[in-house]
Amino acid sequence: MAAMLILALDTTNERGGAGIFRDGDCLAMAENDGRANYSVLIFEMVERLLAETLLKLADVDLFAVSNGPGSFTGIRVGVAAAQGWATTFGRPVCGISELAALAVQAQPETEWAASLLDARRGELYAGLFRRIAGSAGAPAKYEALGEGWILKPGDLAEAFSQKVPAGANLTCLVREHDQAAQKLAEILPGTIRRQVVAGLLVPAIARIAAQRSSEGKIQSPAELDACYIRRTDAELHWQE
Repeated sequence: MAAMLILALDTTNERGGAGIFRDGDCLAMAENDGRANYSVLIFEMVERLLAETLLKLADVDLFAVSNGPGSFTGIRVGVAAAQGWATTFGRPVCGISELAALAVQAQPETEWAASLLDARRGELYAGLFRRIAGSAGAPAKYEALGEGWILKPGDLAEAFSQKVPAGANLTCLVREHDQAAQKLAEILPGTIRRQVVAGLLVPAIARIAAQRSSEGKIQSPAELDACYIRRTDAELHWQE
């Protein structure tokens, strides 16, 4: 089978970036340090990565992008960029949940994992995953229970108890820079493990996309959509 070249994007948060991957190997990667706007930065990043690897956008086989949850503006920028490039070059796309990418990047050892992201307004985005062992030497995969939820911190423990079998081990995952999520997760019972995940989620986005491609679960550009979980303010207040 020919090597697959994947361009992976994460514009859902201030610690995102872009990377070019071939057969799981990272050829080049760039990170946003939290100070730049993706509407310009993502295109500068990709141009720099292509120059570094001596590749062209036409060489990319699959455009993978985190489609949420996170910053509404950031999600739209990333999805639109992936759609535009994929349409231009006749390539497929793959929208990846940021919650799923966090679980795959963390590789927790427990059977159950819950990815937590700051949703502002004193709330958290939460995604629940069950670990599926990979083949010998391969990273584990994680099966999602739904697209995710938006919850108050005080509702997390009850929500988990309703979905995770009694006595099962659960690890809550938070990103290193996400201080709000770390603080909100502190109220969880001590029986629930906590794991802080460092670094970009771009490699995990590429890894999930490669797996889905092998399973025939990729999308056309027109099928790619955002996964906000929370409705935008415009949707909430359109009748006012």
